[in-house]
Amino acid sequence: MRGYVARTLSGHYPILVSNRGPHEPRPDGSFRRGAGGVITGLLTLAEAMGADWVACARSDAERALASKHSGGHIVPLAQSSGQLYYATPTKEQYEMYYSVISNPMLWFLQHYLWDLASEPVIDDRIHQAWTDGYVEVNRQMAARVVGLARGASARPLVLVHDYQLYLVPRFVREELPGSVIQFFLHVPWATPQYWKVLPKEMRDAILDGLLACDIVGFQSSLDVRNFLLTCEENMGLQVDEHERAVVAGGRVVYARHYPISVDVPMTMRLASSRGVERQEAEMGALRPAKLIARIDRTDPSKNIVRGFIAFDKLLRYHPDLHGQVQFWAFLQPSRQDVAAYSRYLRHIRQTAGRINSEFGNEQWQPIRLEIAESERKAIAMMKNFDVLLVNPVYDGLNLVAKEGALVNQTDGVIVLSENAGAHEELRGNVLSVNPFDVEATAAAMYAGLTMPAEERHRMNEGAKNVVRTNDIAKWISNQVQDMRDLVAPAERISLRP
Repeated sequence: MRGYVARTLSGHYPILVSNRGPHEPRPDGSFRRGAGGVITGLLTLAEAMGADWVACARSDAERALASKHSGGHIVPLAQSSGQLYYATPTKEQYEMYYSVISNPMLWFLQHYLWDLASEPVIDDRIHQAWTDGYVEVNRQMAARVVGLARGASARPLVLVHDYQLYLVPRFVREELPGSVIQFFLHVPWATPQYWKVLPKEMRDAILDGLLACDIVGFQSSLDVRNFLLTCEENMGLQVDEHERAVVAGGRVVYARHYPISVDVPMTMRLASSRGVERQEAEMGALRPAKLIARIDRTDPSKNIVRGFIAFDKLLRYHPDLHGQVQFWAFLQPSRQDVAAYSRYLRHIRQTAGRINSEFGNEQWQPIRLEIAESERKAIAMMKNFDVLLVNPVYDGLNLVAKEGALVNQTDGVIVLSENAGAHEELRGNVLSVNPFDVEATAAAMYAGLTMPAEERHRMNEGAKNVVRTNDIAKWISNQVQDMRDLVAPAERISLRP
């Protein structure tokens, strides 16, 4: 975002750290920008701060690229003075770190997805993956950060992102005790009791890593409360709920929430692009009289199957909608190398097939299911929905809800899970549902389809205004403000317009 690219943190050397880098190498040696709202947000943050970026080499292509640049940067970041650097764990280390511990172990825990009567089974495979994978990769990522910081003259400002890297702050703090460290978590923070799914040495190491930070950032105020409770109940630490802070090892660690958002001008430019308009034209011939849209990854946390079941209820209770309404689900395949995810995709297909077989005919299929990836097509659907269903079991934020609110041009109504982080900002301008209650979800979809035009417009405009006000620039500025006010002396951190 151009208005914020020039913002710098004077006197500090900013380093952004994440599992995934912003650029992905092509076979010809060129790069393409990574897809997704989180990458867009992190790129905007890196560009605004002029940060270098440390990522993990995840593929053979990235490992080969990193080996050619072992002593230096890989590629400049767009519109920024920053550079991209890789840590290079082995393929086996990365597999244990990512596909055994991070996903599904931590992801399932933090989205409350474990069937605790039978899962997880924490055996020697898990313990080995923790030690030789998760701990080791976090150590390598931290070492890359420390190496960069020691070569700089300014005070390190280390911005660590997401659940794959909980241990990085402690490793960095041990080597660079004077650094400023912020951690931002993009997924929910579970309750103290649910964290006890993990063995004590694992969960304590995770908290110890976070408590090496100066500020720990979350998506919602509920996540902040859960984090403070976890520190108090699971670690016996002193917590100040009013100040939203923890005292640990003689240091004060602040917990704050910064709901991530979208780059409004960039998103609106994309929505009015020729590519999106072509997608709209193709969709126009297929669009039903009433369109329920769903744009998601095929992740169990997204609750897609219950959404289909709720639509099944809608068709049973309102036969007058047969032939008039269609549930158009545009889904991106997610982590198909993880068994739980591949099973869930099969369940999605089976449920959609059953509903189409029961209610459909030659002229009308109730569910249009597409498994593909196209940002332009997703935006085209967001512009044209009558109802957008966003019903995750739990979600850190859910940028689809914000993107859909921003670009929609048909006074569409959003049916939003009360367990999505975005609900905290959007409630009052959406139809709120309990994501487990398929009857209530069916009723909300019907209400959205049949709502008077004036009320639809009011809710649609209200949701748009929330996103316009709480945009990606505010997400960045709130974090920088807290770094200045809570951590560093005012003369050390300044904003340049």
